[in-house]
Amino acid sequence: MVLNSPRGTADLYGKELTYRNFILEKSKKLFNRFCYDPIVTPAFEHTEVFSRSIGQATDIVQKEMYTFYDKKQRSLTLRPEGTAGVVRAVVENKLYAQNLPIKLFYAGNMFRYERPQKGRMREFFQLGAEAIGSANPLMDAEMIWLISDLFSSLGFKDLVLLINSMGCTLCRKSYTQKFQEFLHHHQEKLCPECRHRLDTNPLRVFDCKRQSCRHAIEDSPKISQHLCSSCRDHFEKVRRYIKILGINCQIDHSLVRGFDYYSRTVFEVVSTALDSAQNALGGGGRYDDLVKQFGGPDLPAIGFAIGLDRTSLLMQQLGIKPSASRELKSLYLISMDQQYSEYLLELLQFFRKECICDTNFNIKNISKELKWAQKHHYDFVAIIGEEEFKNCRVSIKDMQKFKQHAFDWKNEKDTILALLRGN
Repeated sequence: MVLNSPRGTADLYGKELTYRNFILEKSKKLFNRFCYDPIVTPAFEHTEVFSRSIGQATDIVQKEMYTFYDKKQRSLTLRPEGTAGVVRAVVENKLYAQNLPIKLFYAGNMFRYERPQKGRMREFFQLGAEAIGSANPLMDAEMIWLISDLFSSLGFKDLVLLINSMGCTLCRKSYTQKFQEFLHHHQEKLCPECRHRLDTNPLRVFDCKRQSCRHAIEDSPKISQHLCSSCRDHFEKVRRYIKILGINCQIDHSLVRGFDYYSRTVFEVVSTALDSAQNALGGGGRYDDLVKQFGGPDLPAIGFAIGLDRTSLLMQQLGIKPSASRELKSLYLISMDQQYSEYLLELLQFFRKECICDTNFNIKNISKELKWAQKHHYDFVAIIGEEEFKNCRVSIKDMQKFKQHAFDWKNEKDTILALLRGN
């Protein structure tokens, strides 16, 4: 008798493996350029890690998790997603005791009991990035920039960023009540599943793909119109920074993402080169309350994930072929004040095209920042103080040769590049 692989799993070899390895290699180089460190977490966790974070009323927890009992009758679950395990690891190992934000990336297999179809399997591979410890809207912009650059570097064209804000716990609670009231008046138009969601998890109605449900919520209250002043200010800054980065962005009022842990900024990258039914490439958002929920300190966080299987399939569909790249220098960009954020973003965008580059999202004094750069073996340090900001200049210190260079930012970009390349 010939034994087959279980339904919803696949053997990888040949072309499929070539694409998988290409995506992993490209993404690891990009994560390195943005200064994200790798982390590996277990393929299974205590069930509570997922039920507590993803949400008891979600389809994943109720229908799709592979849960089993071990010999001591402990409930364990094969991971259905990556963020919860990373947050658990950060809290358990007290990784938050180091310089914040902690910036991590992962790649691994995930498991969900879904109906198998092309690009959607029961065992699937996912990679993602998480940044824990900064509420700075620049952090949101960096995460969005990172996922956009990832797809651009893989060869995807016509990318559009869909973005929304789900608000904080307080403003989302008041919005959910208004949305729930609206749904009760239109429940005859909802499918049976969404009627069930009405009282358990009303925001999940936004995820329903049935036309009747989509029509029913067309005139529903918009969450972006019910944000508190702090969330509104945060969202406006994120959008302004994205504009500076030149990312094609659209507000999508119905975008809420599928897990209960999301708050404030949520986003998704789509490609208009693909059929609208399958044009979503990946996405993520803030989860500012999750670290605290896991017993850690009250630390804000943000992340994203993409599916490798689906990305590989779409690349082949679009005729994108795998290709190769060079060793990079590293630079730490120190900003001395939050008011320099827009200038900082302009510099970051330039430097990350050429080298591994990071910045101090949480402002500290200059001597601490220089020690941090030295300890982590950066080749160069660039400083933005009041003089640099006002005069549109940039000071770069060569950490190996102990030489300081000052440049006119607008007119000496080629000279800066020559320094970074060692010319």
